[in-house]
Amino acid sequence: MLAPQNVSVYLNNALKATPQLAELDCEQALPEAVREMPDEVHGHFVALDPALAHDMETAWKRVMILNATQVLYTFRYEPATEEFIAIKR
Repeated sequence: MLAPQNVSVYLNNALKATPQLAELDCEQALPEAVREMPDEVHGHFVALDPALAHDMETAWKRVMILNATQVLYTFRYEPATEEFIAIKR
């Protein structure tokens, strides 16, 4: 597992991202090239604020950006474990 990294979370078409710390379940860093980004990324949030966790749980649209490539991922969030599955859009 990689060291925690900042991800950008957008809920319900928000124009401004909420930065959040996450650990990704992968052996190596994400690629820098857009076309090489994986179709699916698994991970969990670190020290998630309870208010943000609630907002994620109730959001009708969840999008995140994982690195500088600005590739958008729609994600599913599991509140009990704070885990997510991000799928490339």
